Amino acid sequence: METFDSTNKNVNKNFVNDHAGLWAILTCVFFATTVLFAVLYFTKSSSYREVVQKEQETTQNNQDLVRQLDSLKAEHARIKAEAGDLADSLSQKDSVIMAQIAEIEGLMARQADYNSIKRKLERVQKISKEYVHQMDSLINIQHELEQKNERLNTELTETKAAKTAVEQENQQLSEKMNEAAQLTANNIRAFCVYKKSKNNPEVETKKARDAERIKTTLTLAKNTLVPAGTYNIYCRISCPGDGHVLSLGKSDAYSFMNGDQRLQYTCKSSVNYVNKAETVTMYWDISAQDQKKFKEMRGTFIVQVFSDNGLLGESRFTLE
Repeated sequence: METFDSTNKNVNKNFVNDHAGLWAILTCVFFATTVLFAVLYFTKSSSYREVVQKEQETTQNNQDLVRQLDSLKAEHARIKAEAGDLADSLSQKDSVIMAQIAEIEGLMARQADYNSIKRKLERVQKISKEYVHQMDSLINIQHELEQKNERLNTELTETKAAKTAVEQENQQLSEKMNEAAQLTANNIRAFCVYKKSKNNPEVETKKARDAERIKTTLTLAKNTLVPAGTYNIYCRISCPGDGHVLSLGKSDAYSFMNGDQRLQYTCKSSVNYVNKAETVTMYWDISAQDQKKFKEMRGTFIVQVFSDNGLLGESRFTLE
């Protein structure tokens, strides 16, 4: 039994000794394979990271190009809108910019080379800056012209207003001068008189039965602005009751013009006015045949006095 065990041990020992080299080779192969796989894994992982990083950079670059292009388009649209009709003066440069933008958008859609797109974008950005600068200059010039024009319009309006005010003042002054250059009358008085005796040729009366004449007196005021010359003074007496005017006749020979109206007068006097106060007296004689009628005209008489230029004033008297 012991001999068998001893024999078996010897056999196993010989087997191990015989295969020791193989195990060493297998171990080396396994180690080398493990190292190879590790190298391949880290190499592939590094390449993958590089690809991912490159894709990220490309995406970021594309986004940056899009942002810059959008910013350029927005600024270009803004300045054109602000310029309005002024944009027509730079239409050629505007066409160049829009063509360049369209070309860049086409390159970006085709995912062309980033650096090539970047260079084109930089060129069009430069052109756009020149465009914006020129357009801003034109807009500023236009604003300055508009402000200057507004100031001129304001000054013109103020000048017109001042001129109108002066004209109105001159008109008012002229009207006042014209009014001041008219004859005026003071102390207009009308009453009836009759002849009593040689020593007392006129006696004032308020009794219709005694009245023989209607006497009207007034004083033309002194006025150095009135041209000296002969002026007609008209007396117009309206009777009580029906208000008819005492007159020598109804024809134009016994009338005068007051503005655009023709009026009958009772009596008149021509006065040589020399810019000094002048007393004027006018009479209306009651004829014998009118005495009876006149006695019946009891009441208030209205006496108006006119010059060639208009009404001077009026007076009233009453007969009993």
